[in-house]
Order: sequence, then structure tokens, then C-alpha cells
Amino acid sequence: MKDGAIMQGGKIVITRFGQTETVSAETTLPNGIKVSPDGTVTMQNGTTALMKEGDYLSLSGRLTTAAQKAEQDSLIKVAMEANKVKIKAKRK
Repeated sequence: MKDGAIMQGGKIVITRFGQTETVSAETTLPNGIKVSPDGTVTMQNGTTALMKEGDYLSLSGRLTTAAQKAEQDSLIKVAMEANKVKIKAKRK
């Protein structure tokens, strides 16, 4: 798993430098963002967001929802399938 925090099984799991651990107390990321065990993310400016199952927070602070990941995966799949289509051209 890449470095960052993800909500799995109702718990926040953080991976840093390849080491994964469950968040048991509020944790501050290198950029000042705070992550609580219940999934509450507090940004540097004080705004908060609540992580849901499958949501991912990078260590740089980018929050990606499970729905966004699914959409990205489906767009990648469509693009890959489009590259497989062969166009038949008439030869002279």
C-alpha cells in the first residue's frame, strides 16, 4: 500500500515508509493535517471532513473518496479498451 491514510473496516490505517498501523489517537501528518481514529480529518485551515469506507488521504493532504477512485478506475479501463480497438483500413 502506498503511504497515506485509508478507512478500512471502520478504522483509519496509516502507512508511512512502508509501515502500516491503525490510528488509535489523533495523528498529525507532516503537513499539519490531523487525522482522528473516527475518520475526522482536520485541515490546516480548520475545516473538517469525515472519511468514509474506502476513502484515501495522501500524506500531502489530498483526500480521494471511494467514488472518485471507482470513477478513475472505470475511465482508465475505458481508455485501455479504446486502445485495443483495431481499425480496418482499405488497402489499395
